[in-house]
Amino acid sequence: MFVSQAETLRKAIEKLIDAKLHDVLARPGGLDRLMAHRRTGVASYDIRQAERHLQDTLSELIDGTTIGGDHNNNYHESVA
Repeated sequence: MFVSQAETLRKAIEKLIDAKLHDVLARPGGLDRLMAHRRTGVASYDIRQAERHLQDTLSELIDGTTIGGDHNNNYHESVA
């Protein structure tokens, strides 16, 4: 279970890095845009989507829900 969680987290981080690299390298003024994003928080749609995906992944991992349907998990959280 921990291996799949680590893999899911790694993929989400890579997706964010890829979105930022693509924005910097593929579009004119990319480096200026990246620096502006660091200062103001305003980012392109692809970067915002990748950030949201990473936040969702972290939330799911912290909450203890499984990502990708790990059916071998016998742990069931009970609510009292």
